[in-house]
Amino acid sequence: MQRKSWDTAIKHLTRTRIIHDILSPEQIKSIPKSNLTRWKNESENKYQFCDINQIIHQEIELIKKINQSSKIKNLNKAYFSLADTFHQVIGSIKGIKTIINQHKQTIVDTIEKVKDTVSINDALQIFNLSRGSYENYKSIVIHKCDQSYFKWCTKRFVNQLLPSEVNTIKKYLNHQEYKHWSKASIYLKAVRDQNLSCGLSTFYKYCRLLGYKNRPRYKKSDHYRPLITTKPNQTWCADVTIFKTEDHQKHYIHFLIDHFSKYIIGYNIAYKPSPTIIKNLLKKAYNNHKPEHIEFVTDGGTENVNHMVSSFINDNEIPIQHLIAQKDVIYSNSMIESVNKVIKYQFLFPKTIKNKNNLEQLLTESVSTYNTIRPQFSLGGNTPEETFNGTVILFPKYSQKFKEQIKIRRKHHQKNQCGRCE
Repeated sequence: MQRKSWDTAIKHLTRTRIIHDILSPEQIKSIPKSNLTRWKNESENKYQFCDINQIIHQEIELIKKINQSSKIKNLNKAYFSLADTFHQVIGSIKGIKTIINQHKQTIVDTIEKVKDTVSINDALQIFNLSRGSYENYKSIVIHKCDQSYFKWCTKRFVNQLLPSEVNTIKKYLNHQEYKHWSKASIYLKAVRDQNLSCGLSTFYKYCRLLGYKNRPRYKKSDHYRPLITTKPNQTWCADVTIFKTEDHQKHYIHFLIDHFSKYIIGYNIAYKPSPTIIKNLLKKAYNNHKPEHIEFVTDGGTENVNHMVSSFINDNEIPIQHLIAQKDVIYSNSMIESVNKVIKYQFLFPKTIKNKNNLEQLLTESVSTYNTIRPQFSLGGNTPEETFNGTVILFPKYSQKFKEQIKIRRKHHQKNQCGRCE
């Protein structure tokens, strides 16, 4: 009797446990059980080029899935309906578009891989992307240009910043003196130095692209009603903030500021809150600036509300009205608290301060920089000193150059001869 020979494919089907999906029960019964048992226990690499069976296995699995329904078209419609519903649900999640943008390389690679099977427009529905956005993605991840800092096609993205401008942004963000400032102040400093000509939103965009994250922002209460002033020397604010040096000594920094300009009029350091310091700061400021009338706003701390301060304020020759925040008026002393935070977090905390002598020296430098060098967006691009002294806001004369710089960028990019996107 001639011995039967079995196809190697039958052995693979047995070993991968899918023989019942391919052969009929009658065909399987015709194979001796001893053979089936032996094939099940055979090693995967017993046969040369056995890897090709994996391809066959994948094709069989695909055929099985397709054969589960005779209405593949309806299945695809149902799938895209689910995808649309999914996007409606996640559409309100903050940052979802940013996440998709961060994975543009993966999205483009996947869509390009399946576009012969699934149309690009259908595939884009899954990611809730427009065709225009997708083409921009392709230009960024496929058509890389060496003339661009981020390798973006210079002919498609003609308004992108020049590499020299991007390097200028990096230089200012990494500058030892500015690196702890707010991004708006860094931007204004670069523009006022005439080293950068672009809008604030563009600056923020490139900060994100360069990996400089924004600090968390908190929404103010709907019931928040801040104090509003219209000119310098209308309202002064005083407050005390605590700073601890490396010798574990607490220091109480007393500040007096002009509310309208955020200008620090005076400051002093002591080992405890001092009514004498508050009085002396107020007296010195009054003698220097001689305001016609001043509202003096403080909190209800004992260093502010006491006989020494009151006796000076109640002098008939001195037109000062003392207001206690959240007691005499509904608003808080938030402006000077904000200045306290800026001085501590952007100037003092980043430095190593060993003792009071170090603190006094650094605070002198910090107040000078804050008042005269660090511009503020809320002051229209001015420094506090410029606003306090009535200097006309200077920023518009710099922003006039932005349109001119856009023309320079476009002209530069149009000269690019890379030819990859021709």
